[in-house]
Amino acid sequence: MPRRPILLLDLPPEILILIFYHLDLPTLTACLATNRRVKSIIDGSTLLQYRLAAQAACVEDNPWNTKVDSAHKLLALQRREAAFTELVPTSICSVELDDIDLDACRYALSGGVFAMMALDTRVLRWLSLATTEPVFQQLEFPGYLQDLALAIPEDDLLVVVLSPDPLEGQLAFEVAVELRFYEMSTQSAHRMARDHVIPVSISGASSPVFEIETFGPNVFLLVDYFDSAEDTEVAADLRHLFIYDWKLGCLLKSFDNYSTAIFLSPDVILLAQMVSGTFELWAISEGTVSGPDISLKLPALTKPGKYEILAIESNPKGYVSSQEPFRPSFDDSSVGFDIVLQFEDESVEDLLLVISRRALLQLLPAAEERGKVLLWRDWGPPISHWPDNPDGPLSDWPTTICGHRCALVGPAGHIRLADFNPYSYKKFLQAERDDPGVGLTTAVVSVRDKDRLIGAGLFGEEVRANLGYLVIESWTTRHLYIGIFVGENSIAGLKKPVVPGCLHTATLLTGK
Repeated sequence: MPRRPILLLDLPPEILILIFYHLDLPTLTACLATNRRVKSIIDGSTLLQYRLAAQAACVEDNPWNTKVDSAHKLLALQRREAAFTELVPTSICSVELDDIDLDACRYALSGGVFAMMALDTRVLRWLSLATTEPVFQQLEFPGYLQDLALAIPEDDLLVVVLSPDPLEGQLAFEVAVELRFYEMSTQSAHRMARDHVIPVSISGASSPVFEIETFGPNVFLLVDYFDSAEDTEVAADLRHLFIYDWKLGCLLKSFDNYSTAIFLSPDVILLAQMVSGTFELWAISEGTVSGPDISLKLPALTKPGKYEILAIESNPKGYVSSQEPFRPSFDDSSVGFDIVLQFEDESVEDLLLVISRRALLQLLPAAEERGKVLLWRDWGPPISHWPDNPDGPLSDWPTTICGHRCALVGPAGHIRLADFNPYSYKKFLQAERDDPGVGLTTAVVSVRDKDRLIGAGLFGEEVRANLGYLVIESWTTRHLYIGIFVGENSIAGLKKPVVPGCLHTATLLTGK
């Protein structure tokens, strides 16, 4: 008599839980409808409930954190999501700032560390949101600060651009600066850097502006001389971008005629062309950069004008190695493009384009198709969000995107949080169908429907937002914010002084 084959459901529940754990969210959700036993196993397993909640929230479990069990991870994740969804933080504190020009400062928020610096000064101020009563601490440098970048969860990294003298209004032909790399936890030279100082010499024009971005071992330095020339084509030649391996201290590649860039992965960088409205994806292989592998065109304009990509923003800056129980999914994180359309009739339009990192990387062609060019209609519509941008350019306040969330200032100075998580969008629509208005007590949640017409009269082709998203707004507490920053578990807002001459404050809202 032949043996009856062993079926999947004949296995012990402990084995089935380990099998189900490796399924993605759609498959695991589908399993719930398979039969009563499968549903009972999934519903009764804290590990699988945490797995479901983590995937729906677009976060990844931190396998290195073995001190926290699944039940506590699930509770922490639920509290975090509730804090962001309802904009009711678990804690709020305000920290007074000096009476300084906040518009002239540079900011960063990473791994619970908020840092700020004024241009052409020697002091960086920072605080940790992990403390119950955060207080600004100061870090002094042997030169004048021009920009900063943080990658705390990834590499405990602080990067600064220092100049030997103040650069505002400087007319010197040769500009010498340094890239310096520090461990934020110790404020000492970073132990992973072969040389924690990289000198950079730039010949060109006056009053340079710097921008730095990190990813793993890679860092780019963008030097912008745009204000020093009236002619656009000359100004384009005076934007230089350098890519370094900061751990080895060597230059990988330099570029001209690109307005900004971002690392999409350890081995792919996206470069935004000046004027033409084109994104290029370049591969970084074994310390060399050659490309572009693919060029992505933005929609054609209806009248004479040009594109300018002011900034590209995304967080986290790499694969996180922190001690947190979970972390925002790097692959599912959003990339925001701050776009300005400048027309010859002197009209100007600000736009914000958001695309998931995973979708951009999936556009990379096979080796035999390397160098291909795609028009907007052939790549953009299925993967693009065009969110409302009520308070001007995204580039004014960096660190405004983390994971799948984008924080902006609403018209009343309140927090406006855009959530591009497709699961949150679907869940909210289903909840509204089942019970309209359910749960909308502390924040106003609105839906930006898909298939919305974007930029009527701006483009030579019909441009629609084919992806929907949620907007969460806190109207109950109008704090008169002028800048909002969002991190892995927190939001920081810069608040105007109510009375002239009073101190500015940074309001910190955490959702742990």
